[in-house]
Amino acid sequence: MSRERTNRSLAGDAMGQFGLNISTGLVGLMMYYYTDVVGVSAAIVGTIMMLTKILDALADVGMGVLVDRTKSKHGQAKPWLLWMTLPMFASIFLLFSMPDLSSGSKITYAVLTNLLFFICVYTPTSIPYNSLMALTTRNQQERGLMGIYRAGFGYLAGMAVAIGFIPIVNAMGGGKQQWTLLASIYGLIAAAGIYIAFRSTKEKYNTNQLRELGEIKKSYSLWTGLKLLVTNKYWVIVVAVGLLSNILFALSTTSGMYFAKYIWGNVNLVSIMGAIGFIPVVVIFLGSGPVMKRIGKRNTAIVGLVIGIAGSLLRLLDVENVSLGLIGSIMQSFGMIPLMIVLTPLLTDTIEYGEWKYGQRIVGLTNSVSSFGQKIGTAIGTALIGWMLAWGNYKEGAAEQGHAALQMIIGFNIYIPMIAYILIAILLSKFSLEKQYVQILNDLENRKIHKP
Repeated sequence: MSRERTNRSLAGDAMGQFGLNISTGLVGLMMYYYTDVVGVSAAIVGTIMMLTKILDALADVGMGVLVDRTKSKHGQAKPWLLWMTLPMFASIFLLFSMPDLSSGSKITYAVLTNLLFFICVYTPTSIPYNSLMALTTRNQQERGLMGIYRAGFGYLAGMAVAIGFIPIVNAMGGGKQQWTLLASIYGLIAAAGIYIAFRSTKEKYNTNQLRELGEIKKSYSLWTGLKLLVTNKYWVIVVAVGLLSNILFALSTTSGMYFAKYIWGNVNLVSIMGAIGFIPVVVIFLGSGPVMKRIGKRNTAIVGLVIGIAGSLLRLLDVENVSLGLIGSIMQSFGMIPLMIVLTPLLTDTIEYGEWKYGQRIVGLTNSVSSFGQKIGTAIGTALIGWMLAWGNYKEGAAEQGHAALQMIIGFNIYIPMIAYILIAILLSKFSLEKQYVQILNDLENRKIHKP
């Protein structure tokens, strides 16, 4: 199949991931912001983050149904990017504008602003954006390229937060006002990325278009859609991988600051950890296309996971050794970046499998229920940090921590990621859809040609 999109449009589409990852990178700093800047208990913060993400995850299912039923001149998913551009900036500003309140009022403010961001802004942006991959192309190679572009731009956004935010905000003074100002600037950049993605995409395979072609003959209820999804074995595998992957992503976003500050003794080293992450990004961005074409998306991810496991083992040789830690961090990044590249394309491929097997093309719900699982993973990963710190008797804002707290920091930086890598590799070994994907597309095309 020939490519349907230019490199320019692929880059424009990937700016949506850039904007989303700027916002999630900032949210990854929320734990540190709450505990060390505004003084909220780590255990309470972990619980807040988990509960708000669970509520947000529940909203994903409804958002998926809404996307599948949206009709506008721009399509069914694309218009949501336009509608969420300004709210993206406003919600980020509010997240990092904690006023001087009592402890109870701070908790209330944190809950409300997190719910506003996740349920009213992030979900109505991310679900439609992820759905666009299925709505813009059916070309498996092009989906792989979209995954590469999105992962590359998304990782650059993550590094822009990881490398730049802490050193810059500390240079500005490191107080609450400085956090609010810098977060607002980052929020403006995130909103701009979402708007560019809106301008760079065109839907070709949405529900209305395929119904007009006769490829889809009827609508489905929410309950029917859910039943079809849970009987789609490949979708179930990808959802499980997504849950574990987001535990990893949540841990990596926040845990490095605690490791740099208390194991290495310098919180600003977290920016170096982020900077060296640029090495695997460049290598994988340039090389993953040919590698995926040769060995497939699934196997590319598994190779990365093996490197990630080796990186975790290397860091365990001497957790206080900065050089070993930085090299191990690079290797751990090699385990995560291929996952970022292939996860959405693999999920999108399950849409055609479900259409081929059941005669229903479920786009929004496929992405939203998958996102539900991913957000549960993010909730678990974020809460784990807060809970483990509490179990280790972590002292908020202290210059030094006790042995138990240090062991917990090592645990969520090295041990838990290594276990997650192993489990994901086992799950991906069961994913064999790529071998039959071309035949599935041919069968779908024949059905359209021979429709009654």
